[in-house]
Amino acid sequence: MGFNIIGAVVGFVIPAAEKIISAFIDHKFSKEDKRNLPVKVQEIRQDQRVRQAEIDYYNRREVREKELLQIQELRLKADMQIAVAKAEREERALQLKQEELEDKRKLSALYLDLVREKTAKEIQLQQKEIQAIFDQQRWPGVLSRDEAQRIFIDEQKKPRLLILVPPPDISEDFPISFRDSLNKEIRNQLKIFLEKYYSLQGDLCPVEFYGKYFERSVFDAEVKQLETILSAVPTAIIYTDVTDHEVYFNVRFWGLQEPVSLSFEPWNWEEVKKELEEAGNDEKQSLRVIRQTIVTLHKLLAAFLADWYYLNINPNYEPQLLNIESDIPDEWKSTLIEKLTSIRQQYREIYDNELKALADLQSQKTQICQRAVYNDELELQADLQNKKNQIWRCIKTLSGHSSRINSVAISPDGKTLASGSEDSTINLWNLSNGQIIATVNGHSYPVRSVAFSPDGLVLASGSSDNTVKLWSSITDNAFVGKILTGHLDNVISVAFSPDGTTLASGCADKTIRIWDLKSNQLICTLSGHQYAVMSVVFSADGETLISGSIDDTVKIWDLKTKAAIHTLKEHSSSVKSVAISPDGKIIASGSFDQTVKIWELQTGNLIHTFSGHINTVSSVAFSPDGKTLASASLDSTIKLWHLGTKELLNTLSGHSLSILSVAFSPDGKTIVSGSEKKTIKIWRYE
Repeated sequence: MGFNIIGAVVGFVIPAAEKIISAFIDHKFSKEDKRNLPVKVQEIRQDQRVRQAEIDYYNRREVREKELLQIQELRLKADMQIAVAKAEREERALQLKQEELEDKRKLSALYLDLVREKTAKEIQLQQKEIQAIFDQQRWPGVLSRDEAQRIFIDEQKKPRLLILVPPPDISEDFPISFRDSLNKEIRNQLKIFLEKYYSLQGDLCPVEFYGKYFERSVFDAEVKQLETILSAVPTAIIYTDVTDHEVYFNVRFWGLQEPVSLSFEPWNWEEVKKELEEAGNDEKQSLRVIRQTIVTLHKLLAAFLADWYYLNINPNYEPQLLNIESDIPDEWKSTLIEKLTSIRQQYREIYDNELKALADLQSQKTQICQRAVYNDELELQADLQNKKNQIWRCIKTLSGHSSRINSVAISPDGKTLASGSEDSTINLWNLSNGQIIATVNGHSYPVRSVAFSPDGLVLASGSSDNTVKLWSSITDNAFVGKILTGHLDNVISVAFSPDGTTLASGCADKTIRIWDLKSNQLICTLSGHQYAVMSVVFSADGETLISGSIDDTVKIWDLKTKAAIHTLKEHSSSVKSVAISPDGKIIASGSFDQTVKIWELQTGNLIHTFSGHINTVSSVAFSPDGKTLASASLDSTIKLWHLGTKELLNTLSGHSLSILSVAFSPDGKTIVSGSEKKTIKIWRYE
């Protein structure tokens, strides 16, 4: 009767299996402390793409399980149902199970893709360090530089576990035929085994096996060198020593957490050989059984390492070891299967609890969001009604210019009104009583634009004399600083930065100039518009500039790079005016196409188009609370739009000719408008 190899080796296999599993269990996350989840996996599970995919999967799974339960209940009443209905139920049950498998497949693919994404980033960060290691150290030749570089490249393309199995270090006491055969059998049989159950071409649990690339065995110090080079790549190394009477198995694993090193109690192969020979086997047959045992143990370790790795990444993963039949005897893998099943069950319980917690949290957030939306809607409707109840009336009409009013601006304290006119002068008015405070003469051609500095101490003006001028102590008609020169045509628009340190000027020469107001020097010139720049305004943080042009576009400029990051082209005619909301999130633009458009500053996306004017929209202005937009037009009206509901609130009529400029007071209770009829109107609501 032949010797029972299973009985001979089971005393080694089961303790070894239990030992490796116990070591890995110490590193897995438990029910009591989820923080034991490997760092890389924690980061992947925190990714918003994964979170949303898991929530969607959980919600779909819950719906499917309820429906399957209903089908199961109907099955119990099958004798009361007709055959057609039963067939339909069975078909639907099968369809639900297929949907569950497809959802798991997609989620599994996402987990693996994010592992690849994260690993690729880690490899990129280490590239310089790795090159330095190659250049400064003498590489021992276990794995060549070219092979290592190929691993890096392949790892960034597709996620996989790298399994390295160098030739065993075999005592010279063995016959050459034994040593040569064992090396070949491990390399070839393990390659076939891994390609069969853990194919690199598969998407479930790809493993790349490195065996033939090793010309010799490796030792602990060389394994650490390999780890230094390949630290960003999930890797398991199985390396073996075979003495004249014992076999030593060693495992080193890294890629999910702190590296794990395991060495097992030696297996006394000499005793097994003696029992084999006593059972009637010759030496050649006995050594063949010994070799096959060593090879099978390699398969067992490789399978467990691959399954444990992918189970950590993907809680929906089904360990392949549970399905391996012919390549590993059941008695050998029974303990491993028992432990893997237990680990999987614990992982699944924790995973399901996490999914439920995520779904519940999202449900709570959705409910809170819905309540918030409802409350916002109530607040919006209340604000809309309140603004509709506001009756705006013209309380004063100011006269004092001898030509049309091109621009109006109100000081930050709300006390002073500035007006720039075609008559080349600037008038300063007391906004409260409408009296002229001062008339500033200094430009030789029409004043196209006026603007107050954020502190209200300086007034800037742009003119058709191609200059920008800065004024302070205006009651004394004193001119501050030197004239800002350099434009080649009419300066049509001026705007201060929020901190008051810089000024932007838009010109008919197609350019925008940015000025340093501390030195009165030019910082830069922004070029990109094809025709005259009609209006400029800074963003709330001062890092972005918005401009509107005769070329029908609005441009958003990054002032750090001096480049246009968005060009908004939805207007069908010239853009006359641009403004930015108080919170700095949206832009308004008024155009010759008779529309007002609202844009998102960050993306440049068009949010809404207001239509209602029957002539050019010449000027736009946000209310201080950011809820209302005023648009002035050459149709002699001012329209007030509610930005929340996008409704027209009011139309202010009173000017008999075109309105060229409009502005809100800081408290939002006053609107001023300048007209082609040489007058300014002050509007207040009751």
